[in-house]
Amino acid sequence: NMIATLAVNHVTSTGNSSHQGRVIIGQIHAASDEPVRVYYRLLDGHTKGSIYIAHEPSNGNSEQWYNMIGSRSNSASEPEDGIELDEKFSFEIDVVGNTLNVSIMRDGKDTITQTVNMENSGYDGYYVKDGETLEDYMYFKAGAYNQNNSGDTSDYVQVTFYALSKTH
Repeated sequence: NMIATLAVNHVTSTGNSSHQGRVIIGQIHAASDEPVRVYYRLLDGHTKGSIYIAHEPSNGNSEQWYNMIGSRSNSASEPEDGIELDEKFSFEIDVVGNTLNVSIMRDGKDTITQTVNMENSGYDGYYVKDGETLEDYMYFKAGAYNQNNSGDTSDYVQVTFYALSKTH
């Protein structure tokens, strides 16, 4: 379980249009994949951003995408209930057994939760590397992971964390 309270302060505006305004703010990372990545995305011309998650199975199955607030689409309308830059909000990543829950919490608004059944995702505690079966390791990450590699050194992402807690 990890709970973070944060505000996204700045997102990119250059580079590939599918990566503009997009930043990973939290995730669970495994040896060679990510059971979950939490994205914030603010499209050009919008004042409110979207939140969506990706679930990457470790067994080679296709990545699964879930919209939580707004849409991850490059041409999405501005989400009516979106999150503005510098707006404080919280997210929680909670995994019990094969059930992954991601929740978005904001003052004065209902909590939004996405549940992912990971039963067939291949997370059995092991992974294979160079023909050898090894014990898998997973860890939580929170931060500002820029998804736009435009090469423009003046373009950046910025996130401020106000609280962060994790339990195993």
